[in-house]
Amino acid sequence: MNADAPPWPTGIVTGMLGSGKTTLLRQLLRHREMAATLVLVNEFGEVGLDHHLMTSVTDAVVLLPNGCLCCTVRHDIVRTLRDIHRSWLAGTMPDFGRILIETSGLAEPAPLVASLRGHPVLAEFVDLRAITTLVDAQYGPAQLSGNVTCRNQIRLADHLVISKGDLVPPAAILAIGERLAGLNPLASVRLTAPLPRPDLLFAAGIGEPPRSSVTCDEASAHLDRISTLVLRAARPLSWTRFRIWVGRALDDAGDRILRVKGCVAFADQSAPVVIQAVHHSFYPVVAAPPTMSHDGDSFLVLIFDGPVPPGLEQGFARCVGDRSENDAAAP
Repeated sequence: MNADAPPWPTGIVTGMLGSGKTTLLRQLLRHREMAATLVLVNEFGEVGLDHHLMTSVTDAVVLLPNGCLCCTVRHDIVRTLRDIHRSWLAGTMPDFGRILIETSGLAEPAPLVASLRGHPVLAEFVDLRAITTLVDAQYGPAQLSGNVTCRNQIRLADHLVISKGDLVPPAAILAIGERLAGLNPLASVRLTAPLPRPDLLFAAGIGEPPRSSVTCDEASAHLDRISTLVLRAARPLSWTRFRIWVGRALDDAGDRILRVKGCVAFADQSAPVVIQAVHHSFYPVVAAPPTMSHDGDSFLVLIFDGPVPPGLEQGFARCVGDRSENDAAAP
């Protein structure tokens, strides 16, 4: 153990649901210089998925309790970091050189920043260097116009990274870049392609961006409209039935669907796959990491702006398949 290690350089990665935070971090964590990075993951919803995706790249991942970092989990991260520091001092935790915190897409970052920079104990061993905010090139313009949390995440950033630039024309990239510069003229702005350098996540910005004045009570209010539905199935699903069901759900309620994510087993597949969607867009499925359960159980988390539409649970239950069914088009 290196007794002189703290304070640990710390970075925060934030951005709206579905903006690509986990995808970016999985790619950056493959770099050799990120090997000694401890990752803390916070997800909004009953079931965590992102930490499984992260552990396929690095074992140094801590899943924070269900909730939003700007609300109750803000206190959990203080306790978690203090416990990590005690374990490190006791020699029961391997050395690490940096801390990376991935927030929930619904999190107002200002209260978390206040905790990390102002807590009398944390300030001794946590050195918050930079805040990186991902902005979805496809849905970012609408989120900027209609979501105050999205704007606060941008105003607080040292670095702004535009994701999914391949899904929009170049003119749209220029337009969203101009809007980001207007909200936070001191932050650097770049695209996810090519990938930014890993040390960007811990590099201070060129100046002190305007800091949001939102309080913890005000930050909690942004969750009033958010509802979450967790769906589970103990048997494999039919790919055909599932695609029809999820397609209808995205068509009918896509404007209010902030995120769909989960791990689903299909009847004609030997291993489960990761399912993800944002608004009306269903993304290509990928194989589930080995760290996820392969016992045939499936789960799906849907996060809505507003109430959960009726009938989704019944429709999902009808997706349970049979191996004799022709699912030739399964992923």
